Amino acid sequence: MSPHQALAEVIGAIGEAGFPAAAAGAVGRLLGFDLAAVIVHPGGRAPRLLFDNFDAAGGRRGIDTYLRVTHAVSPILARRPAGRAFRARDFAIRRLPRPAAVQEHLLPAPEEELGFRTIGWPEGLEEIGLHLDTSFGLVEFGLYRQRPRRRATDRDLRCLDDLGAPMTAAFDKHLSLARPCPAGLTAREQEVLDLLLAGCSSEAVALRLGIARFTVKDHRKRIFRKLGIGSLAELFARCHPLRGGMA
Repeated sequence: MSPHQALAEVIGAIGEAGFPAAAAGAVGRLLGFDLAAVIVHPGGRAPRLLFDNFDAAGGRRGIDTYLRVTHAVSPILARRPAGRAFRARDFAIRRLPRPAAVQEHLLPAPEEELGFRTIGWPEGLEEIGLHLDTSFGLVEFGLYRQRPRRRATDRDLRCLDDLGAPMTAAFDKHLSLARPCPAGLTAREQEVLDLLLAGCSSEAVALRLGIARFTVKDHRKRIFRKLGIGSLAELFARCHPLRGGMA
C-alpha cells in the first residue's frame, strides 16, 4: 500500500460510522502496525475514545485507565507535537510523573519506551503516531505493535508526518458531520450507546462495563425503543459515533 492509497481510504470513509477504524486500519497497514487507539481531547473536558482494538492484545484495562486517569501525565501530550509525527521513545522520562493519585495507576518500566507503563497496558509495545489539531480538540492518533527487530525509522516518521495535514483535515471534516443524539437515556444506556457506536459487539460491551451479555441486550432494546429505531443501521444513521457536546 502507498501513502496515496492509505489516504484515499481515509478520505473515502469520512462521514461513515467506521471512519476512525478505517483511518487507523489504512495507516496501520501502510506502516506495519496492527494496534491503534484514536482519542479526541476536547479542551477542558474528558477525552473521548473514538476507536481502539486493544482487546486483541488484552489491553482493555490499560486503555480504560489511560482515558480516565493517566492521559493527564503523558509526556507526549504535554509537549503536543500537533500535526507532527512522533515516536514514543523520543519522550522517555526517568521518574514516574506526579501527582501521587496518578502514580498509583503507573508502573516504573525502564524497558518500555516512555520509561513507565499504565497498569494494564500491553507490555513491550512500540508506538508512533500523530497529534491532529482539529477544531473539536486534539485527536491523538496512536499506532502500536510488539517491538520488532526493525523499529520505526526516520523514513517511517517522515511518511507519517506527510499525512499530518490531510489527516487533520479529514478528521476535522468527519467531526463536523457529527450529530448529537437525543436526550432521555440513563447514564448506563448512554455508556452502552457510546460503545455500540464505537463498533463494539454486545460481548465487548459486556466485558468493558463488567455486566452480563443479556443485560447489554436489555439496555440495547430500551435504547432502540427510546430512539424509535429498530436496527443498528438506523442507530448509526440517527446518532453519529462522535456525539455529545463536541460541536
